[in-house]
Amino acid sequence: MKKNICFGLAVVLLLLSLTACGGSLEVNKNTIYVQKKGNVVGVNVTDSFDKEYYDAKELESYINDRVADYTAANGEDSVKVDEFSSEGKTVKLTMKYKGCEDYADFNEVVLFAGSMPQAMSAGYDFEDEFLKVEDGSLSGTADKSEVIGASDSKVVILSEKVDVKVDGTILYASAKYTSLAAKDTVSITLPEDAMDGEELKLTYIIYK
Repeated sequence: MKKNICFGLAVVLLLLSLTACGGSLEVNKNTIYVQKKGNVVGVNVTDSFDKEYYDAKELESYINDRVADYTAANGEDSVKVDEFSSEGKTVKLTMKYKGCEDYADFNEVVLFAGSMPQAMSAGYDFEDEFLKVEDGSLSGTADKSEVIGASDSKVVILSEKVDVKVDGTILYASAKYTSLAAKDTVSITLPEDAMDGEELKLTYIIYK
């Protein structure tokens, strides 16, 4: 019975797509906020939490146990739960991470944030189709040389489909699945008819 409960809670965690670090973020959809000093604030919301099968207290306890295991190995300030709330079928989780490496390790995803030269030194090739911000939207085309030519810019690279907020102004983003939600926020949305595995494709976001 205990094994079945743990499996069920793990499924809910997948629905939540754990993320987060560094302050509150008032949003109503899955969002990560890459801050100026490298911290990451993440909010995850699911409206499909079924109380007939899952208990919110058990889920919160399971999350706290995972965090305790991670911090025991990686340091007390590496990750923490900032907020957990449950109302009806909606569960909202905010977590805080010391840096992108902790976020990536804890969630087993790709998340890089740094300067353009740092990204290239880390092996990211920018082999992608890009759009640039024109007239308040990602509507202009841009080639690789133009994007990497913005050498004084910063870049976020990730393998998740979420909203991404940065401390700055968006200049370019990968063309596939992206739209400009605000001058500092890119929305990455996977369409329902996307092929299996496409959600793992890296998305580049360049900003100043």
